[in-house]
Amino acid sequence: MVAQRPVVDDGVEAFQEGRHGDAERLLVNALKRAERSAPDSTQVSEALSRLADLYRVQARYEESEPLYRRAIAIEEARRGTEHPRMAQVLNNLALVYRAQGFYAQAEPLCRRALAIAERAHGGEHPLTAAAVGNLLTVYLAQHRFSEAGPLFRRSVAIKERLLGPNHPALAASLSNYAAFLRQTRNDTEAAAWEARVEKIRSAKGRSHSR
Repeated sequence: MVAQRPVVDDGVEAFQEGRHGDAERLLVNALKRAERSAPDSTQVSEALSRLADLYRVQARYEESEPLYRRAIAIEEARRGTEHPRMAQVLNNLALVYRAQGFYAQAEPLCRRALAIAERAHGGEHPLTAAAVGNLLTVYLAQHRFSEAGPLFRRSVAIKERLLGPNHPALAASLSNYAAFLRQTRNDTEAAAWEARVEKIRSAKGRSHSR
């Protein structure tokens, strides 16, 4: 007998395909089913966080926030405060606050998500990189450049290790870091990073012309 595909998976697939109306219907249905079966289960948490992701992407922040909050409460009760799943949900709730300019609310969530991701996955995991990037953006938005600098360097270093030193996708991160250095009057260092960006992009251009 083939196991039935979870309804939440159908909702996630619709979300990823950009079918937001279908995604909302399917995820709401998945949440209702999970709540009827076990109101405080991790299945409920999963449906809550997925629906919250959809609302966040649609900038429906007032609807997204309480869903994330409820998912976090369930995860803490069922899996504990240090479970790796917590990092993703905390980081996403931080994105809700960050998008609205509520940096005081976003920052502790970013810090907590980063600490959990580091303990669970180490310093070079994509989830760790996402948490570093989120906290970095919070600092940059507040012009806290002395705190942003080390995170910027760390973010670039993680992406370089994950992607490789000459990956085209790395060029955007290097370019952003160079712009940050220009903004903070580190022109000599910025020029070195800009030269590296140009080298990566030139190599990409040559590969496409072959």
